[in-house]
Amino acid sequence: MDTPSAKFFMDGGAALLLGLSVGLERERSAHEERHVPFAGIRTFPIASLAGFLCATLQGEALLVAGLLAVAALAVAAHLRAGREGHPGVTTEAAFVLTYLLGAGCARGMVLECASVALLTTTLLAGREQLRTFAQRLPERDLAAALKFGVISIIVLPLIPDRPVGSGWWAVNFHDTWLMVVLISGIGFAGYILTRVVGPRAGTGLAGLVGGLVSSTAVALTFSRKSRETPGLSAACALAILAACAVLWARVLVEAVVVNPAFAGTLAPAGLGIFGVSTLIAAFAYRRATATPPSGNTGVVEYRNPVELRPAITFALAFAVVTIFFSLAHKTWGSQGAYVAAFLSGLYDMDAITLSMAAKTKSGEILYPQGAAAVILAGGANTLVKMGIALVLASKETRKIVATGLGIICAATAGAMILALQA
Repeated sequence: MDTPSAKFFMDGGAALLLGLSVGLERERSAHEERHVPFAGIRTFPIASLAGFLCATLQGEALLVAGLLAVAALAVAAHLRAGREGHPGVTTEAAFVLTYLLGAGCARGMVLECASVALLTTTLLAGREQLRTFAQRLPERDLAAALKFGVISIIVLPLIPDRPVGSGWWAVNFHDTWLMVVLISGIGFAGYILTRVVGPRAGTGLAGLVGGLVSSTAVALTFSRKSRETPGLSAACALAILAACAVLWARVLVEAVVVNPAFAGTLAPAGLGIFGVSTLIAAFAYRRATATPPSGNTGVVEYRNPVELRPAITFALAFAVVTIFFSLAHKTWGSQGAYVAAFLSGLYDMDAITLSMAAKTKSGEILYPQGAAAVILAGGANTLVKMGIALVLASKETRKIVATGLGIICAATAGAMILALQA
C-alpha cells in the first residue's frame, strides 16, 4: 500500500472513531430519556466521514456545500423534535460539529480534532452535573470569575511593560499587576475548592484548602471558633496547622512561576519547613481524630478573593514592599534588607516572595540573600499566627498551636542559618 493511501485510511479511520465516540454518547443519552434521536451511533460517524470526504476532494465549494447540507438536516431535525416535545439543539449542534471534525482529520489535524471530540463528549455526558452546578452557582461566584477574567485578560495587557522611575524606586506596573493575577488565581482556585467541599467540610480539609486563600484568615477563623465551641478545639488547631503547611507550598509555587532558578535556591529550606509543618499537622490530625468533636462543625466561610479592592491593595503592598526592600538594601545593606523582609512577613508572605523572585531574576540581589529574606518573612508570619492563637483561641487550641508553631519557628531559624551560610 502506498503512503498516500495509508494516510487516507488512517485519517479516515480517525474521523470514523471520532464520530463513533460522539454518536455513542448521544445514543446512550437518548436511551436514558426514552426517545428516538434523529442521529445516533450510526449517523454521527456517517456525518464525520462525509466531512472527511468533502475536505479530501478538491474544491472548497464541496466542503461548504456539505456543511450547508448537514446544517439543513440539523435544522429540520430540530423543528421535528420541537413538534414532538423534545426541545433543545444539543444533538443538532454536535451533529454539525462532527462533520467539521471529519473535515479537520482530512486536513491533518487528527490530534486537535481528537481533543475537541473528547471535550465535546465530556460536555455531553456531563449534562446533569453541569446543570446542577449552574443551578447552584451563586451570582457572586459567577461575578468573581468574570472579575478574574477582567483583571487577567483585559487589564493586564493594557498596562505598559516598562519601569516607571529609576534606581531603588523604579516600579514596573505590568509586573506588579501580573503578581496580582497570580495571587488572585491561586486564591480563586482555593476559594472554588472551598465551594466544592462545602462550608461544612471537615476542619482539616478546610484548613488545607483555606491555606490557599489566606492562612492568616484560617488562623483568625478557627481561633475564634475554638473559643466559641471548646469541643472543636483539637479540630480547630488542626485547621490552623494545616493552613500553615500549605503556606510554604504556596510560596514555592509562586517562586517557580516567577523565577524557577530562585525556586531552586529556596526549595531545600522551603521543602524542609513544609515537611516539618506537614508532620506537625499529621500529629494534630491524630489528636483531633482521637478526640471526637462536639458542637456545630460548619465553621468555614471565606470571602471571595477576586475583588477589585483587595487586588489594588495587594498591588500597592507589592509595590511598597519592593521599594522598601530596595531602599533598605541600598541604605543599610543586607541587615536592612532582612529587617524589611521581617516587617513585610508580619503583614503578608506573597508580596515578599514575589518581590524576591523578581529581584533575584533581575540581579539586584543574590539568590541566597533572597531565599534568606523569604525564610525570615515566613518566620515573622508564623509568629503572627501564633500570636493570633494565643490571644483568641481556647486553652487547648493555644497549647497545640503554640507547640506546633514553636517547632516550625525553630525549623525556620535553622533554615535561615543554612541559607545565610550558602
